[in-house]
Amino acid sequence: MRREAVNAIALVDFGSTFTKLTITEAGTGRLLATAQAPTSVETDVMEGYRDALGRALAQAPGTPRIVRRLAASSAGGGLRVAAIGLVPEYTEAAARQAALNAGARIVLQLSGRLDQRAVAALEEAQPEIVLFSGGTDGGQREQVLENAEALAAARIESRVVVACNRDIATAVAGMVAPRERVRVVANVLPAIGRLDIEPARAAIHDAFIRHVIRGKGLSGAQEFHEAVITPTPEAVLRATRLLAQGAAGAARADVVVVDLGGATTDVHAAIAPKPAPVGIRTTGLPALPLRRTVEGDLGMRWSAPGALDADGEWLEAEGRAAGKAPGEVRRACTRRRREPDYLPESAGEDRIDRALATACVTHALRRHCGTLKTVYVPGQGADFEQRGADLRDVPLVIGTGGMLGRHAAGEGVLRAALERRPQGSLAPRAPALALDRHYVLAAAGLLSTMDESGARALLADHGLMA
Repeated sequence: MRREAVNAIALVDFGSTFTKLTITEAGTGRLLATAQAPTSVETDVMEGYRDALGRALAQAPGTPRIVRRLAASSAGGGLRVAAIGLVPEYTEAAARQAALNAGARIVLQLSGRLDQRAVAALEEAQPEIVLFSGGTDGGQREQVLENAEALAAARIESRVVVACNRDIATAVAGMVAPRERVRVVANVLPAIGRLDIEPARAAIHDAFIRHVIRGKGLSGAQEFHEAVITPTPEAVLRATRLLAQGAAGAARADVVVVDLGGATTDVHAAIAPKPAPVGIRTTGLPALPLRRTVEGDLGMRWSAPGALDADGEWLEAEGRAAGKAPGEVRRACTRRRREPDYLPESAGEDRIDRALATACVTHALRRHCGTLKTVYVPGQGADFEQRGADLRDVPLVIGTGGMLGRHAAGEGVLRAALERRPQGSLAPRAPALALDRHYVLAAAGLLSTMDESGARALLADHGLMA
């Protein structure tokens, strides 16, 4: 019996370990098939793509005819960025957020005066992009120029995005790198309390597509370079924004997405800005309506020892409950770092994995969400200070990646992490929970670049769209 031909779109995520492929029907977003294959970084990543494509086509209904291919990539270490600013809580933080929203992995953060030690750290990190900020518009001129001189002396081949005091940005650009490797954009922090990260985010994204992805040598195939349109984390952030916007005609709803991986735990949030309640003073940068954080020390495999450092007492207690002798949890984390493809061999080891996942999500949420604390002012009594975003009333938290998406305990991990919110945390209090069982978030983010209605349908079909 002849199978009906269907126009289809291949949505590809070239990951550091696996290449994930989603095939959807063109025009509707209907899921036809998913498959994955090991990412063939050592040869040509298109080999892994073709393996996944063959598996997907074999299970798809009808005869899909691929009419468009869109891809995201975090292979080869993803997008590696160094963020430079003057004040940690202001320009450096603004630069960091711009880079994170562009889908970058921050390999170095520098603030204050760039001395020889800072230059040496830059040379060791060898970032693909340096985001140089500093000074509000019209401010801190001398120190910004001194930092530009220090950056110019660093032995790096990075592309540089200049997003500093606009009065001297052109002069800075002429100092830090040859013209073909530098781009000037609007200041990420034009005034205290006012963020403008979109121009820097767009410039970082453009540099990744035009230059960085080609320089990684992942594939010589033209179809690869034509297909890759974004770093994988930015695709997930795009999907998060779609989720908050809701289905056609639906009211907007805030949402948090937790992406649990072997090396990092990422948190994406889309929230409607709102003023702090009367009587609460806010500090630091204003909360962005769309933001992403990455915790590079929290992960299920490569970063398992970091999770133990962050939550050792609780993890050791969980180990004892699982029948593990003292020290076994640490050895289990070391093994997971050494063998990132390790799979639990017993119920006790599976419990360690669940505990690790809970620890990673717990601390990633704590760092992403804001805090509220009481400050006593002499002679005036108590005051309340809010730092960061208030996510207490977020109605939906979605888990994706690894154990959150594929394991039967995924929802339990999310729930346990939220229940561990400390006093003063502004993390979600009583959200509904959902799991990205078919790993469609990144695929929907890709699809939204050409077909938002199809992307919404893909999310809705898997219970993720309100």
